[in-house]
Amino acid sequence: MRQAFAKFFTRSLPSFFLSITLFLGGIGVLALRIPGWSLFLGLPAVQIGIIFIIFTFDEVAREKGGVNSLYMISCSICKKPILVHTWEEEKICQECLRKMAKKMKLSKD
Repeated sequence: MRQAFAKFFTRSLPSFFLSITLFLGGIGVLALRIPGWSLFLGLPAVQIGIIFIIFTFDEVAREKGGVNSLYMISCSICKKPILVHTWEEEKICQECLRKMAKKMKLSKD
């Protein structure tokens, strides 16, 4: 979990701040209404800022929930291979969980 936070803090956060700064800076330059320069500098800054925002959110979405964040490990009980996310170190497969739930239900009755 720490590694994922550190990766987000070093990779995604700077590009997010850059894109927001470009977008808001472009709006600020447009608001100044400097003849000629306002449109010449403001519109491209806003457009580039929007594009960077889209790419930044796309990168974050791919890291958090994409297929690239899955890998195979063995179940802690039966040792069958199961797919887990990169932030999970151990996991119990669904079949073992069902068996444990049945045993606990039988022991309560």
